[in-house]
Amino acid sequence: MWGMLIVLFIACWLLQILLSVLQMKHYQKTVARLSNRPSGYLGVGVEKKRLGIGTVMVIVTDTDGTIVDCEVMSGVTVFSRFRKCKRFIGADLFQLTLTSEEQKYLPSFAGARANIERQMNVATQ
Repeated sequence: MWGMLIVLFIACWLLQILLSVLQMKHYQKTVARLSNRPSGYLGVGVEKKRLGIGTVMVIVTDTDGTIVDCEVMSGVTVFSRFRKCKRFIGADLFQLTLTSEEQKYLPSFAGARANIERQMNVATQ
């Protein structure tokens, strides 16, 4: 009985590791795909929660700060995948305000915007 429980626990643990590795590969492929642009800036914002829904947002802007691509991954499990944020595309990064239902993305959006601002400041110096 105990042997079966230990084997089941180890199998679940190994499955968790495998799925986490697959999710990391998905993240890396998404960032690589979005960063494959001739000009502009890429920002990644991450909101980690110990308990609850975490969020990763990847924003790509042109040199003027207009969002040309945006994807978000939100969820609790390793089955979460990136989705397009079509509403943000075409908006000015610094003039965009989030609606009440989009407030859940605020920490990750702010992190991505801060990364892009840093890149813009370095480029202008």
